[in-house]
Amino acid sequence: LLLDAAQRAVETFSANFVRNAKLRDRARKLLGKHTREDAVRFDAFSRVSHVTDATDWRVEYPFVVLCPDSEDEIPGLVRACIELGLSIIPRGGGTGYTGGAIPLTPLSAVFNTEKLELVSEVEHVALPGLAENPGLSENNRRLIPTVYSEAGVVTKRVAEAAERAGFVFAVDPTSIDASCVGGNVAMNAG
Repeated sequence: LLLDAAQRAVETFSANFVRNAKLRDRARKLLGKHTREDAVRFDAFSRVSHVTDATDWRVEYPFVVLCPDSEDEIPGLVRACIELGLSIIPRGGGTGYTGGAIPLTPLSAVFNTEKLELVSEVEHVALPGLAENPGLSENNRRLIPTVYSEAGVVTKRVAEAAERAGFVFAVDPTSIDASCVGGNVAMNAG
């Protein structure tokens, strides 16, 4: 009985290699339609470096790590991940203490957003919905100081842009030199 159970366990383990190889080939084709080939990473270094965040909790290795070059690539990559049955985990600097960037299933795709680092200077923008809202005072309907930031921008860069314009960016995580704006928003950090 024990020998049969051990044999079944070895066969199941072995079958996973075949299943993963087929899924990896399919993933390369689907994901490769939306980003460069080298932005789809199955290598051990990429997977192990995205297995945890600052919590150092380790549950599962991600199936794939995606490193898009632009925001325009993300919708197609998300659709492909859904088609492949992969859980999607967005990740910035990996400084979080909430576990939000930790893969909980071996069928997960970590989206590394570190290359998404466009940031503007402060611009005064009429935000949609404010000008026509009669419930707001005239002061609250004026142009609002705004910084455009992609998800991978290090928080300190946004704070510096605000400071150059005479404002304070009121997010102040202890990891301001390494945390990213996308993580600040996703985790309500700082």
